[in-house]
Amino acid sequence: MRVVMPVIPSRQQRVLLLILFLLLWWPVASLIHGWQWALWLPCWLIGGWLAWRSTRHSAGSLAWDGQWLEWQGHRYQLGARSRILPGALWLQLVTGDGLYARLWLFSDALAPEHYRALARAIRLAPPAR
Repeated sequence: MRVVMPVIPSRQQRVLLLILFLLLWWPVASLIHGWQWALWLPCWLIGGWLAWRSTRHSAGSLAWDGQWLEWQGHRYQLGARSRILPGALWLQLVTGDGLYARLWLFSDALAPEHYRALARAIRLAPPAR
């Protein structure tokens, strides 16, 4: 049975990203003086904008048939290093060729039943060797 899981951009991911970018101000504020702000501020703003914009690429649909996971047109299996974290799933997606990709899914990006199904699959997966 194939289950299609719609993935939406995560608000938690965006808030975490914003907090991390704002935390960059703390050490930098004491190190940069005068004209150096003119160099650092545009780089910081462009980096923040690009990172914020890339969170929209995590939207799409995830298809799960119990063994294979299809994400953005590619078929993967859950890797042994996939983890369940507080409020997020860290998926190691392994192709048939042995190549792998990583995908962070926050709990608000999936429907609760889909999030629980993926967490259960990670929990019941054989341990890494």
